[in-house]
Amino acid sequence: MKTIKRILILFCMCVGLIAKAQTVGYTYKALAAEGCTMRYSVAKQDTEYSIVATVRSDRMTFLSNPTMRIKTFTGDFLELKGKVIGNGSQSAGIISGNMVLPITEISSTAQFGITSQQFEMLNGGVAKISLSMTPMNHERTFKKDKIGKKLYQFYLKVKLKDEKF
Repeated sequence: MKTIKRILILFCMCVGLIAKAQTVGYTYKALAAEGCTMRYSVAKQDTEYSIVATVRSDRMTFLSNPTMRIKTFTGDFLELKGKVIGNGSQSAGIISGNMVLPITEISSTAQFGITSQQFEMLNGGVAKISLSMTPMNHERTFKKDKIGKKLYQFYLKVKLKDEKF
């Protein structure tokens, strides 16, 4: 009985941590085989801010020195240089009849340096984003803002947290 209670407590804590995670993202399926899920968050290391981008796909990964290009709804262009901070994969299988079909999901994370002035530009909304990846670049055009204002709000929270310390 105590073991079940401990497992439930750990499960609730994990759900709570996931619910508090400050990420914004979307799922994009331009081509069925090249579909991906993107997640973006804001981090601060020392005095520098960065956008951390994570892609989950069946084959897309960031290049070793990726570039993020952003066009805002106000017409501003940003080009951010980054570096890969992690790659990983998960494998599973689906049983269909008497066959096991393998499924592999690759996760790749990159960190892109950004200034406070560039975060101010993101507050106008992101109209288009392009990320250099392999085997093909990721590009997404938005009709209305999905990530720009959220990233700016995350930036303000990180900045406020740092100032209150």
